[in-house]
Amino acid sequence: MNISDLLIACIPILSFGLIPVVATFLGGKPVEQSMGIGLGSLVFAIVVFLVKRPDLTPHIFLIGLLSGMFWAIGSVGQFMGIQYLGVAKSMPISNGGQIIGTSLVGVLLGEWATSSSKIFGFSALLLIIIGIIFTSYKDSKDGKKLQWGKGLLINLVSVIGFTLYVGILKYMKIDGWTSILPQSFGQIAGIFLISLIFFKSQPFNKPSLKNGVVGVIWAVGNIALLLSQAKIGLAVAYSVSQAAVIISVLGGVFINKEKKSKKEWVFTIIGMLVILVGLYLIYLSSIHDTGNH
Repeated sequence: MNISDLLIACIPILSFGLIPVVATFLGGKPVEQSMGIGLGSLVFAIVVFLVKRPDLTPHIFLIGLLSGMFWAIGSVGQFMGIQYLGVAKSMPISNGGQIIGTSLVGVLLGEWATSSSKIFGFSALLLIIIGIIFTSYKDSKDGKKLQWGKGLLINLVSVIGFTLYVGILKYMKIDGWTSILPQSFGQIAGIFLISLIFFKSQPFNKPSLKNGVVGVIWAVGNIALLLSQAKIGLAVAYSVSQAAVIISVLGGVFINKEKKSKKEWVFTIIGMLVILVGLYLIYLSSIHDTGNH
């Protein structure tokens, strides 16, 4: 992994970390926030398409469309999880689940091919899980009632959606520049269907348009993620991007004014440090992995 690959892989940390914070600040229902991201990313995707002029075959368009629809499931679920648990508690669970899911998909697709890379990689996943448990620690003295059952269930659905959104592109060997336009169509179609079927409403309204700025932020991180996974592998690239949990937690506290007790802060800081150690082991796994190209 050279320095340019690492820098590209780090772009989603800031981008993805800001998304739940900015969307929560702007307001709106989960489907409206997700539709805002879809609309903003469509604008970005059209500009990219006009500049790059990728070769879009029917096969690539269909796979990109499916990827976007899987993302829609993940996004709506993630915002619903935030409503149940708050940014500072929901995002560590969501990000950690995504790291585990995409890492396992990466292994199934031939990454972490050596015994050394497997040792570093799975040790990293264990540390990341521990870090997430610490980061999402809830003080029993906190009087605010959180809906943990619903929050955990919807986060699980969200994790499956997000894992499939990147996994299908990796499996089909479709690059980010080519997939971004059909992917954005899939995002909008998926959110629209979810809204109609499960929420009996249509998400094209003022809150959705207001959240369009979040879509541009997401699109920058998305294209960086898809480009970096082609260089350093899905397991490494996606895991690095999910250090965004640190940005989300801090943003949830300082921007969205979510409360943390002193004890929660101690656990949060320990958790963040453990996650960073886990991400370093992810980096070491890439160095020892002959399966990455």
